[in-house]
Amino acid sequence: MQLRSIKAKTLLLILPLLLVIVIGVSSAVIFKSHRLLLDQTEKSMEEQLANTSQSIQNRITSHGRVPETIAKSIQGHYSKLSLMDYDATLKNSLEINKDTFGVGIYFEPNLYKADTKFLSSYAFRDQNQITVTHDYSDPSYNYPAQTWYKIATNQKEIQYTAPFYDEKTKSTMVTASVPVYDDQERFVAVATGDINLDTVQKIITETLVGDSGWAFMLDKDGTYLAGPDTDKIMKVKLQAEQDPVISTLAKTILQDGKGAATYTSSEGLVHVYFTKLEQTDWIVALALPDRELKEKVNSLLLQTLIFLIIGMVLIVVVILLYTRNLAAHTNRVNSMAEHLAQGDFTYSIEVKTKDEFGKMAENLNYTSDLLNKMMAKVTEHSLHVASTAEELTASADQTSIVAEDIAHTIQAVAAGAETQLAGTQESARSLEELAMGIQRISESSSVLHDASQNTSQQAEQGNKIIQQAVHDMNEANRSVSVTASHMEQLRERSIDIGNIINVISGISTQTHLLSLNAGIEAARAGEHGKGFAVVAAEIRKLSEQTKDSAGKVREIIEEMQGETQAAVQSVVIGTKAVNSGTVLVEHAGEAFNGIVLEIQQIVNQIQEVSAVSEQMSAGSQQISATMEQLARISGEASDATQNVAAASEQQQASMEEVSFSAKSLSSMVQELQSLLEQFKIK
Repeated sequence: MQLRSIKAKTLLLILPLLLVIVIGVSSAVIFKSHRLLLDQTEKSMEEQLANTSQSIQNRITSHGRVPETIAKSIQGHYSKLSLMDYDATLKNSLEINKDTFGVGIYFEPNLYKADTKFLSSYAFRDQNQITVTHDYSDPSYNYPAQTWYKIATNQKEIQYTAPFYDEKTKSTMVTASVPVYDDQERFVAVATGDINLDTVQKIITETLVGDSGWAFMLDKDGTYLAGPDTDKIMKVKLQAEQDPVISTLAKTILQDGKGAATYTSSEGLVHVYFTKLEQTDWIVALALPDRELKEKVNSLLLQTLIFLIIGMVLIVVVILLYTRNLAAHTNRVNSMAEHLAQGDFTYSIEVKTKDEFGKMAENLNYTSDLLNKMMAKVTEHSLHVASTAEELTASADQTSIVAEDIAHTIQAVAAGAETQLAGTQESARSLEELAMGIQRISESSSVLHDASQNTSQQAEQGNKIIQQAVHDMNEANRSVSVTASHMEQLRERSIDIGNIINVISGISTQTHLLSLNAGIEAARAGEHGKGFAVVAAEIRKLSEQTKDSAGKVREIIEEMQGETQAAVQSVVIGTKAVNSGTVLVEHAGEAFNGIVLEIQQIVNQIQEVSAVSEQMSAGSQQISATMEQLARISGEASDATQNVAAASEQQQASMEEVSFSAKSLSSMVQELQSLLEQFKIK
């Protein structure tokens, strides 16, 4: 299942990881706390055990100082004090420590007085007063045989007896015995102090170990001295208990003297911390059930779980609030992205914060403004390109029409040039015939000159020859007239060709200007006008080639016109000569009757005719050569015209390509405009 919500994704991604981290940290904290709790409990138990032991030790020590004070007070001058003095001293000593039940002084037998074996004094508390008794001096008691006396004999420090139950006071007592020495370090007596263990037992009983624990005390033999089980006080040795767990625990305590141990009771596991008191070797122990530790751990666990749940709820709330804020920012950005996707560049985001989202909103607004300006600029340029493309298309169409007109004109010029070439060739043939006629006239003149001597005899034959000459001259006159007419037509055609060449030059100039304008517009179009710039350059080259070819044709036509003019003049001269010959022949025919009389004149005239004929022959040869050159020039003009026609066709094809490129550019501009219309700009 795909998650489309940032809130759901955030919760799904962060919450499990957070749960793992929190649970892991909580577990580590709980474990560490459990360990710390155990350590703290153990430390607390040790401190409480030390305090309890120290309290008991202080009471024992305070009590021990009472017999020590007595021993020091009588040391060295014990024999100088009377029994009453000892009684007073003992009574005063009881005031030192309220826990001391009774104090006494017991001399070595026969030492205080030689005639008195046992001498002692004992002061004790009797309800609210202090009583002194000498009953322990009774030989039947025999105090030197008592344990409390024997443990102090020949000792240097205070000694304590094992606790004992006193039937008289109905309480457990302990006696502190201090040896007394004289100045010679001779043992002379024992000072004692009895302490009622009720005070110590009260300390043990009142010691609170946790909420459900307890304290107890054993002597060095394992006798139960104090604790919650009052029935066992001074009656039971724990190492001798039938319960093996208790017996094992007692043995461990007695053996180690100090430390910690555990045992299992009917209520579960119990932790026991114990230590040994100095001087008395009693063992004070504190017992704490394990369930109380577990209750503390469970309480800690419960508190941790509550804190964890509250923390998770707060974290979820914070995540929800954060993702809500994040979603709000994202929705605003998404809304702007939708407007941008729809081409609307007029939409902007209100910047409310200075954080990354605010920076992103500023960047998006800047991007939108930048795109808005860019699209407006593109729209403006596309409109300009569209206008330029339309102008280029119109120019291309106009150039194509002009090129087509040039092609038609060049074709007409080519046709005229071919006609001119045919006329020139025909004129050349006519001139050849004229040259042959003139040659024949020259030959006939020679024959006439030779036959002039026999004119009289051959007058009839001369008449025929004259008639034939008249006929030939008429033919020559017609040929020369036709040649003159053809030359005139050739001159007019050359003029027409010159006019066409002028038109071609004008068209070439206009095409050159159009190609320059097209190149300028292509440069304005930029990248899109590169292809059109190449076409414009090709058109410019073709227009320059057309102009050059037209110039060459113009030069050829001008040369041809000059040579044609010269040929026309020669033909005119020939025509005049032929006309003159015709007149002469006619005159000769008219004067044929007086030929005999004027034979010499005829001979002279014939000689003149012969010279003129030779001149006409030379002129006709020159005209023939001119006509051949004119035919060659006409052929070259025809070839040049055909080249111009081909160039015009190529120019027309190029203009068609330009027109196609312009139309393609216009189509692209229209497509670009249709795409730009999808965007909204300011």
